[in-house]
Amino acid sequence: MRKFCFFVFLFVSSLSFSQIDNLLNDLEEDNIDNEAKQQLFETIQINDNNLFNINNLSPEEMTLLGLNNFQQFCLQNYIQQTGQLFSLNELRFVNGFDEKTIASISPFLYVEPYVRKRPLRLDSIFYNAKQSLRFQYSENLHRPYGYRRKDNKGYLGEKFASSFRYYLKYYDRLEFSFVADKDAGEPLYYKNKTYGFDHYNISLTIRDINKHLKQMTIGDYRLSIAEGLAMKQTFDISYLSDYGIKNKRNKISPFRSTTEYDYNKGLALQMNFGRWDIITFFSYNSLDYNGSTIQQTGYHRTQTEINNKDTLFQTLIGANLQYIYKNFSIGATFLTYHFSDSISPRVSSYPYMKYYFSGTNNNIISVNTAYSIKRLHFFAELSKSANNAFAYIVGSQYDIGYKSHLSVSYRDYGKDYQNFFANAIGIHDNNQNERGIYIDYSQMINNKFNYFIGADFFYFPFISYRANKSVYGQKTKLQLNYKPNDKNLFDFCARLTNRQYNTTLQNQTILPKNNITTQFHLRYKHAFTQTLSLNFRTGYSHSFTYKDNDNYGLYSYIEAIYKDKNFPLKLNVRYTYFHSADYDNHFSIYEYTLPLNFSTANLNGEGNRVYAIVSYSLYNVQLSLKYVFTRYSHTSQISNGNDKILSNNTQYLYAQIFYSF
Repeated sequence: MRKFCFFVFLFVSSLSFSQIDNLLNDLEEDNIDNEAKQQLFETIQINDNNLFNINNLSPEEMTLLGLNNFQQFCLQNYIQQTGQLFSLNELRFVNGFDEKTIASISPFLYVEPYVRKRPLRLDSIFYNAKQSLRFQYSENLHRPYGYRRKDNKGYLGEKFASSFRYYLKYYDRLEFSFVADKDAGEPLYYKNKTYGFDHYNISLTIRDINKHLKQMTIGDYRLSIAEGLAMKQTFDISYLSDYGIKNKRNKISPFRSTTEYDYNKGLALQMNFGRWDIITFFSYNSLDYNGSTIQQTGYHRTQTEINNKDTLFQTLIGANLQYIYKNFSIGATFLTYHFSDSISPRVSSYPYMKYYFSGTNNNIISVNTAYSIKRLHFFAELSKSANNAFAYIVGSQYDIGYKSHLSVSYRDYGKDYQNFFANAIGIHDNNQNERGIYIDYSQMINNKFNYFIGADFFYFPFISYRANKSVYGQKTKLQLNYKPNDKNLFDFCARLTNRQYNTTLQNQTILPKNNITTQFHLRYKHAFTQTLSLNFRTGYSHSFTYKDNDNYGLYSYIEAIYKDKNFPLKLNVRYTYFHSADYDNHFSIYEYTLPLNFSTANLNGEGNRVYAIVSYSLYNVQLSLKYVFTRYSHTSQISNGNDKILSNNTQYLYAQIFYSF
């Protein structure tokens, strides 16, 4: 009965639906993780009601709108030279802005004189702040094994997931957020004890407090400094995309995600003293730890997972000092972090972890620099961990014009470099045991056709996951986009990945050999009318390993989208067929989902997938529902362990209420 009431609450209420579908489709192939894409979609869609003021666009907002470095520079320079814009029509006079670019970004912009410091009076905040409430619910309509177990190893909570979010934004001066989240299987109530939501985070940010204090964030936040070898937790499109590989700027970002790892809890300050920018930060956060591994799933469904919850405490203190003079900058970062218990990787079981961090304390020192000559940008960062191991990256970007762009970089991350917070571009998540050369080039031939080509050639000097000796590899990507008119859009993407893995040879020797996977995707979108459009997409994958062991995969989907500006209803229906011979040939495909959310379909095995989404808006309230049905061929069981389902299909229901005021 409690769950039924919880579900009925979703339907008693009902964001105007976002018009950002094109941007989502443009980014669905970018090589960034799902959580980063979730941040992207939420960041840009959360502004859909109040949009972006053209006279006060930050570098991050310009990137989200799809503007490259050259266009960003030209827009900022135009405003500095001529003053603030009075109309979006003035964009025609900005170098690098053609009709297609202006048409694509105009729906997300408005024009208003920028007032640098809005008053932080309670009455002004009360009348002018934008606020929103979001409530989500999802449930697996089957009952996995974890909910039916009679021993103490099953799931202890209800099988639905839910979250609640409150967000307040007062121009660019103040932000406040509160997030509560519960994953499926986590208990709201257990053994007569009230657990409530499993995860909470709170963040308050105030900007332009006085002449020198530019930003103060209290609560949960993320940091991005230099190129990411010392500290990078924030989202940034870079690797194998045409947005450029250089980090945009040092920043403190309020954290308002349901993700339960990779963020700080404490205080962060950003100050300016003339040509000097300073960021200082302190954090004291709890982590899930099982005695050898820091858990990053955020799941607390079983007794074991609950026992591991918040068992390790991490203290972080650090600062970044940056000197900026015209087009030149140089900086230094120092951070130290301490764990309440000693970290001990399982080297005996996983030899490639030999140089992973162990102990309780680590100190990181890094220096970085950047220099620009008109359209040519150079950057570099060198970082050292407490064990005297080094990692560095150097690179350049050449914005030949708004029609073409070239990036080149070289990286060398020592096999024993250790940093919990490193997140520069590369193959390994921990920026360790890796060398690589990266190059990409993009060009807009005309208003109808553009392309991107990128390649990353890497080398692991020490043994790595599934490789018992040093190995070479590469990743390449080709993206073609053709839009002959407003009704039709074609795009093609090809990817080739070669990462060597251990293989047993004929003489029973185990050595790494090539594991080459090639994937092709072709998408066509046709708009019959302003209210009805059709998406078609197909893909093919082929993998080749030692001794001619090759496999393949394929998928195709067709999707109809109905939306009418004069009627508050939107409907999406998609049918997908997929066949994957093995996991190397699986597909991870973006699919529409509830507004302000990101979703991918993991197509592995053989089967059919259908989903339907309906969204209804009434004034500033929107109700959205999504139903997903996936049927697998040639099986009577799906997944294993606690997630095992004795069926050949899965069914999920999602619901969301969004209220903005």
